[in-house]
Amino acid sequence: MESTLVRRDQFNITPQGIVHKPTDAAFTPYPGDPFSGIERSGQLANQHPNGSGFRAEDVRRMMRELWAEYVTSNPQLFNL
Repeated sequence: MESTLVRRDQFNITPQGIVHKPTDAAFTPYPGDPFSGIERSGQLANQHPNGSGFRAEDVRRMMRELWAEYVTSNPQLFNL
């Protein structure tokens, strides 16, 4: 399977969580703890008909990194 590049601009980040737009994979934090929550796989397990797709571990790694950056840059949103 050919791996599709995961890019920062593929993510939508709000105080309510982060979503990888192409796959709908997401992380939604629990109230009061921005680093614990629910992870949704979305379409990560589905392979595109042409054989290409996103590697789940790449999407999850980028999601964790971007979410940590967002929380650190916006502590007032999370009562840190």
